[in-house]
Amino acid sequence: MPRKFLFILFLIVFLFFGIFNSAFASSVIFSDGFEEGFIEWTGNDEKWTTSGTSSATGVHSGLKRGQATGATETGDDVLLKNVSTLGNSTIKLEFWYRVYKGLENEDHVYVEWTPDGSNWNVLNDFTAVGESVNWEFTSYNFPIEANDKDNFAIRFRAHLGAASSDIFYLDDVVVSVDGQSVQTTLTPTPTLVPTSSPQPKAGPPLAETATPSVTPSKTPTPVSSPIKTATSVPASVPIESSTPSTLVQKSEDSSLKELVASEDSGIFSASIFKSVGSKSFWLLGIMVLAVVFSLGKFKKN
Repeated sequence: MPRKFLFILFLIVFLFFGIFNSAFASSVIFSDGFEEGFIEWTGNDEKWTTSGTSSATGVHSGLKRGQATGATETGDDVLLKNVSTLGNSTIKLEFWYRVYKGLENEDHVYVEWTPDGSNWNVLNDFTAVGESVNWEFTSYNFPIEANDKDNFAIRFRAHLGAASSDIFYLDDVVVSVDGQSVQTTLTPTPTLVPTSSPQPKAGPPLAETATPSVTPSKTPTPVSSPIKTATSVPASVPIESSTPSTLVQKSEDSSLKELVASEDSGIFSASIFKSVGSKSFWLLGIMVLAVVFSLGKFKKN
């Protein structure tokens, strides 16, 4: 009986880690292996085509591949894809490639990206590389400027010379994110600004009401030693009048901290529930019930 109980417990723990690993894993926002041509892409110039081959090394997967063929000197040929990254962070690009017959110094295949659709940045430049014996994998992590962008895009820009020997093969292009929402961390800031801004204005009215009570005591005494006594009086009066305002400010600050803590805890719990999802929540409940049932059955036996 103990062996049976340990087996059930091991199975529950295994399922638990499997569900949470899949819940927090990165999610794909774009992928294409060129099986349907370029229908998933925003646009492609004429030197970018798709081809199929029966050779085992002709494609990385499936039946087709993308490729850029040479003789593009009159103008670079571009393969373009617009991908929105709104609400996402940690953007990554992955793909497989092969170089046919090698590329010289004047040959280039640029891998580029833009956060706004107009300003392009180079991730890599395939130039002066030899022929690829097998398919090679490469991946790039974009900087934070790629996060949460509506006009984010990637492109492969080919500038190749020889029409028969300069060929760049491309397959299984994937753009993924880590699944963490950017907007959940930005929503608390507008709610806290209105509550904290009126507090500094409560101090000045108390200081202004204290100053008129001091000025009449200065007028009867012109110049001598009484000036020292008059100067000591206002030094004490503002201290007494400022103590209630500081106490009020401290109480308001403490209440503001409690408000921020409660909002942060609520946002944290909401983001966890959103990332895990309702399905994982129900499966977790089923696991807990299974553990309780197993412990009860074990105690009876």
